[in-house]
Amino acid sequence: MSAIPFKKLNRFTTIPFLIDLLKRKKLVLINPAFWEDYNDQATVKIFQELSKIESVYALCLTDQNETIHHWNAFANGATGCCVEFSPRKLFAILDPIEGITHGKAKYVRIRDLRASKFETCELPYLKRDPYKNENEYRLIATTNAPQQKLFEIDIDLSAIRRITINNKIPKEEFERIKQELLALAPTIKVYQSTIYNNPAWINHFKKLLD
Repeated sequence: MSAIPFKKLNRFTTIPFLIDLLKRKKLVLINPAFWEDYNDQATVKIFQELSKIESVYALCLTDQNETIHHWNAFANGATGCCVEFSPRKLFAILDPIEGITHGKAKYVRIRDLRASKFETCELPYLKRDPYKNENEYRLIATTNAPQQKLFEIDIDLSAIRRITINNKIPKEEFERIKQELLALAPTIKVYQSTIYNNPAWINHFKKLLD
């Protein structure tokens, strides 16, 4: 495996999906027809038709640290969470599977479309420029079986480094959820995000009052 230029892959999701992942040890890719962004839907559909394949599935991650945008867009509220994967271990699972590709999204401005030429294989990784702060990394699965809602991949839980729970829930509720998750995956570290309430930041400025 060639060198990987990033240290993590984060999947922002919700606790019910996380518990399903831990219980069944399945990574779930979805039919892009269910995506909210119709631009994405259209681009992937055109890729599917040009490639003459029956079905396409995708999973969206990011190779960047948590941001307010990631939490608010994909993991907002009391059930939000972030699953951090080891890229090396995840790719070791994905790469031997026929029909699986993965790569960083490429963000393109409308005004640059006419001057650009894209290979068919690039189409599932293209996204409009307003989404560039997502820093998306996509997993794409293609098959010649009829299109379904989901495509599942067996996964070893050792590919998961840590789980981070949304900062918006009370500490007591976080501790309850943490114990539930550790019962399913005892070796995975579970934390609560401090993005909305960081003690290091607050205490630094409290010193000004001394």
